[in-house]
Amino acid sequence: MRIAVCDDNAVFLQFFKSMLANELESRSVKAEIETFTKAESFFYCHGKKPFAAIFLDLDMPEMTGFEVARQLGQNGNCFVIFVTSHQELVYGSFNFRPLNFICKDPDADVMKDRLHMVAGQLTDALKQEKTVVLENREQGRISVKLRDVTYIESNSHSIIYHFANNKDTIAVRDSIGEIEEAYRKFDFIRVHKKYIVNLKYVFNISRSNETVIFKSGSELPMSRGYKNAVDDALTEYLRRK
Repeated sequence: MRIAVCDDNAVFLQFFKSMLANELESRSVKAEIETFTKAESFFYCHGKKPFAAIFLDLDMPEMTGFEVARQLGQNGNCFVIFVTSHQELVYGSFNFRPLNFICKDPDADVMKDRLHMVAGQLTDALKQEKTVVLENREQGRISVKLRDVTYIESNSHSIIYHFANNKDTIAVRDSIGEIEEAYRKFDFIRVHKKYIVNLKYVFNISRSNETVIFKSGSELPMSRGYKNAVDDALTEYLRRK
């Protein structure tokens, strides 16, 4: 993945880049990290080859972090993580829907702990940015992001994709066993012979009722043989958050 770090303080920039590189390496994440002291330079490089995420200082000359985030929001997908020494600005940052924020702290260990948590969020979010192309006779070819898929259902000889925000379903010819294997690394888990769920949308499981409970309040049945694996997968997923 390509990641940008933008801060007008060159000393902090190199310190943060090193800390970020070490954190991603510890997660076995391959990343190309580029640093910028000016927003204009970042946009020039982003236009030629887009970045997946940017760690962005709020307090910069010429173009503030908020202005950069506003322009990014108008021109495509790039996860924004604000980095600031002004904690009073954090609440204003929510208007730009950042993935998260990191406060600069003289204690390097405090920043490392915060970065560890944010890096976990970022790697999880980027995993589900994967685009898959689904095809059937009625709808043709449709590209979808895995982040939008709430669960996948096996019905007779079809695989039905269900989406967040009440999007229409898409039915394709496929094997649920092959789907299970292909999507496991993207935080999808088999809960029933008929269902695979996206852990991003799961609130909890009910062992007594043998159901998976979604954040929306809806439920799906969970087979007894899958309970332990689902419980372990959900616990591990939440631990990374």
